[in-house]
Amino acid sequence: MARGTTARSRCRPEPTERPTVDAATATSVERELLRAFSPAVMDELRARTGYNPRQRVITALRLTLTVVEAFLVGQTLSFASLRAIFARRFQAVWSCPFQLRFKQPEAAEFFREALRHLVSSVVASAGIELGGALAKFVDVRLIDGTGQRVPPRGRKKLPACTKGRAGTKWVMGYSIKTGLLEEGICGAETSAEIPLWRQLVPSLTRGVLYVLDLGFFERQLFTDAVEAGAHVLMRLKSNVKVRVTGHLHDRAFVELPDWTLGYYLKWASSARGTLFDLDVIWGAGNAAVALRLVGFAHKANKIRWYLTTVPRHQLSARQIVEAYRLRWLIELLFRELKQATDFGRSFTANPDAVKALTYGAMIAHVLVRSLRIHTALASEVPLEQLRPLACLHVARAFAREIVDALASASHAVWARATALVGGAIIRIARERKPSRSRRRIALSLGAVGG
Repeated sequence: MARGTTARSRCRPEPTERPTVDAATATSVERELLRAFSPAVMDELRARTGYNPRQRVITALRLTLTVVEAFLVGQTLSFASLRAIFARRFQAVWSCPFQLRFKQPEAAEFFREALRHLVSSVVASAGIELGGALAKFVDVRLIDGTGQRVPPRGRKKLPACTKGRAGTKWVMGYSIKTGLLEEGICGAETSAEIPLWRQLVPSLTRGVLYVLDLGFFERQLFTDAVEAGAHVLMRLKSNVKVRVTGHLHDRAFVELPDWTLGYYLKWASSARGTLFDLDVIWGAGNAAVALRLVGFAHKANKIRWYLTTVPRHQLSARQIVEAYRLRWLIELLFRELKQATDFGRSFTANPDAVKALTYGAMIAHVLVRSLRIHTALASEVPLEQLRPLACLHVARAFAREIVDALASASHAVWARATALVGGAIIRIARERKPSRSRRRIALSLGAVGG
């Protein structure tokens, strides 16, 4: 884990000893978390998005804290449960105006901007870097989609891909460097994820490896990655025709005369455990793109193919196969979200409210993962030793203390709360040695946040 620069607190007396770099970075993360939920930042985001202009009782900050608390205590994000939490923490309000605060386009945009601000603040202050085989990448991001059911009355505005049902489609991005759910976008549920991908990731980031499933498979994505200096890794569709121009054989690269993949396999061994490392061309003329194709025979004559832009000097063929297995981390994250707040279904059919509440849940999830980062830095513990799901269970037990500290806007109160939660995380969520019964692919490749 990279260490950030030292920074002394202006609000605290000068310590007798110079703090460690990790302690200073932890303090920076701690302060950025509190600042992200401060009235000043919330008012700035509210003004930018045009949300909640009246600012009487049901303010943007109070709504955000309400959704965060509902997520942390494991409540389903229904208006009844949210209103009950709001009434206990602030004051009783009428149902109609409370719901209307979520049922507007500005609400969805406000919560999305709040998520972006929180993620960018934590990432900038934490100074985490990838290690091991993945250290050559700026980040590794897993992008995937998941469905979300809504009540039948939303069938007209949110038609699901299943006939007669109503639902939305979410495409989300997850960083295995930090362990944060960084971004997400919602649309009417369809079988294709590419349209939402283009909205979520309008341009690829240089040096980042994107690990995707077959729902995102298209040639233009690989072309864009090559032009941007980014990298893409995904499975090869069985109906895609590529031409083999060379292969790695006995640690030496051998050129081949534009063979089809089927012809190449006629003479190549396909015994169980065989690794293939090929250079291929996909497309013809100006649309052709040169890529790398890695295969692994998990059974005799049963080969899984992985198409990528990652060169051999960055990852070996075996590391490519292992890197693709990282994609399952986002599936585990979806399961975590659905088990925590019943993310798989929404209790409202209003499209704006669906987005606002889901972005609010993502904010709460990022808060928990950020407390995990803060604890690792403050306690000088490797981040990968703190199990993410166990951290969520700890945050759930201390939900009221966390939200009370955020609502107070006091650095001293927030520092006491983070110390309390951090101590519980160290005692409960720390895994000093990974279990031998389950191999940690993320840890072996250097993905500390996964």
